[in-house]
Amino acid sequence: MNLLNFSNIQISQILVSIYFSIVFYQSSIDKIIDKENNIIFFNEHFKNTFIKNFIPMLLTSLGLFEFFVASLNTFGIFYSLIYSDLTFIFYGLLSCSFVLLMLLFGQRLAKDYVGAADITIYFILCIITIMSF
Repeated sequence: MNLLNFSNIQISQILVSIYFSIVFYQSSIDKIIDKENNIIFFNEHFKNTFIKNFIPMLLTSLGLFEFFVASLNTFGIFYSLIYSDLTFIFYGLLSCSFVLLMLLFGQRLAKDYVGAADITIYFILCIITIMSF
């Protein structure tokens, strides 16, 4: 079955890209809009780690990375619909995997194993979709 000349795999790749666009836009915008509360939360979350003194800088960097990844995925979605080429979705998902690894590193560093497990689910979805290319 084809929809707009896309195979089922390609439709799934586009849908996963939409999913990660939503996830990372929401997360990055939250880091901007509610920066003070995020800093308070992360200061507490990472109080026993070596990154505790870098929280504001790391939060800003992470928010920018997340916004870039969401934007790359969004661009890839529109590019694929116009040109039937999913190259930018592939690179968007690859970028998602790097951001998810950064988040996983932070959760493991803070010894938040439940949070790390939650990120692992996102990572699995991302990697399986990358493998489908």
